Amino acid sequence: MLDGVRVLDLSRVIAGPYCAMLLGDLGADVVKLERPGRGDDLRAVRGRDGMSAVFAAVNRNKRGIAVDLGHPEGAKLAFELARRADVVIENFLPGTADRLGLGATAVRAVNPAVVYASVTGFGQTGPYAQRPGYNLIAQGMSGIMALTGMPGNPPTRPGGSVADLAAAFLAFGGINAALVHRFRSGEGQHLDVSLLASTLALLPDPVAHYFESGVRPGREGNRNPHLTPAEAFRTRDGYLTVVLMNPDQWDRFARVLGDETLRAAPRFATNEARLAHHAELRERVEAALADGSTAEWVARFEAAAVASGPIYEFDAVFEDPQVRHLGLVTEMDQPGHGRVRMLDFPFRASPTPATIRRPAPRLGEHTAEVLGEVGLARVEIERLAAAGAVALG
Repeated sequence: MLDGVRVLDLSRVIAGPYCAMLLGDLGADVVKLERPGRGDDLRAVRGRDGMSAVFAAVNRNKRGIAVDLGHPEGAKLAFELARRADVVIENFLPGTADRLGLGATAVRAVNPAVVYASVTGFGQTGPYAQRPGYNLIAQGMSGIMALTGMPGNPPTRPGGSVADLAAAFLAFGGINAALVHRFRSGEGQHLDVSLLASTLALLPDPVAHYFESGVRPGREGNRNPHLTPAEAFRTRDGYLTVVLMNPDQWDRFARVLGDETLRAAPRFATNEARLAHHAELRERVEAALADGSTAEWVARFEAAAVASGPIYEFDAVFEDPQVRHLGLVTEMDQPGHGRVRMLDFPFRASPTPATIRRPAPRLGEHTAEVLGEVGLARVEIERLAAAGAVALG
């Protein structure tokens, strides 16, 4: 799908690298540039010998080079790679790439068709532009933590790198849209993607309710405050979720539970009425669910075309038949770490499916190969290595 597209990945940690990885999974030639010696900080997160499982999971399908951007000759080499690239991804603090001679203005001056994506905590301009930004900080400032947790409890961090991945997916979509524009017009562009804006973009419905009502939303735990039932319930052996959107679904749900009061009483007849009597509704539902296991109830609801699902502990996720059917997990040999399992590409594409062609690179593994492709002789590459401008893997 993206065969022939050249990507220079100057980014570190998760947001930028994951975006670049997705492009690589779709066939792009991604070159990841890291500093000599330590490389991407993610290499050291529960890693050994310069490789970690999480680094491997977000840097597959890339070739790796080690270039010191603080060295004049290293910066010159990086600029040459950017001049030849179709896409450049960076996540320096605003102004840093400019000082290195690798900013969007400089690169676009010699490569006007380049799609240049900057992924930062707070964007390229504004009062917080120079603040470093990470997943947890963006979660806290976007409001998503304020909405997460049980009533009366402190704000809670949603699991995973939610803000990083929101930015990665937005950058991925933006880059592909910009490539379409570039192929039509020949014109590149500069994309300004921030963790703050990307995480806030995950909340269109609570934002809409807040703007309409003026009432600050609180923490509602595992329920939708505007729709019920749309929450988690306890069963005999665990928990499940149910979401109902219309009266027909409510009638089928009540019939499966075998509770005639729920089905027929006016106080449960509409969504608004059920919201007003939520405590009683929840008590009656859980009383019924206590008579069966999660698996039994999910099967009954499925037979009645009622949307429901189990709440898994994390290890059970990967045993689910649908997860297995969708092929959401892959396994590969990762040099420097051994056999690793990781998430596969998250959607299917036909007739140009994503492929995993190479493991994550060891630090500087492809320095000589990539520099050779831009015309440097082996003796010159070795001279640059001796001067400290690059490192060879």
